[in-house]
Amino acid sequence: MAKNEIRQAYNKICAEAKSAGKWFVSLYAIESYYGGPEEGGWWGNDCVLVEYQEVRTEEEADLLAEKITQLAAQMTEDAKRQHGERCLRESEWCAARGLDDDFLPEVDGHDEYRVVIEETPGSQEHRGSRHYE
Repeated sequence: MAKNEIRQAYNKICAEAKSAGKWFVSLYAIESYYGGPEEGGWWGNDCVLVEYQEVRTEEEADLLAEKITQLAAQMTEDAKRQHGERCLRESEWCAARGLDDDFLPEVDGHDEYRVVIEETPGSQEHRGSRHYE
């Protein structure tokens, strides 16, 4: 019996059967960078795979992604707060020395985190352009 025929026979008996497969629940970091001074300054970002978990059902992937999405949102808020605190410390350092903020290099921005359900881990990775376009 062919694999397709087996599935059809199984589905006649088990009306709610689900196909086995592989899904990956992936956590990505969106890392921003300062690109250069052209046109008043420009920024870009890289999308980097941090971790992933393989699961066998789409339902399991959805449940896991929901939990990790909450964690990713908290990680993004923490990164935003830490970035702001760093900028404040650097500004205070300049002020204590009578320097303008221009003394420091341009800031790159805070990291963000997102969760993706995908069939291939790392499929969302990309590296931003390092050249002004």
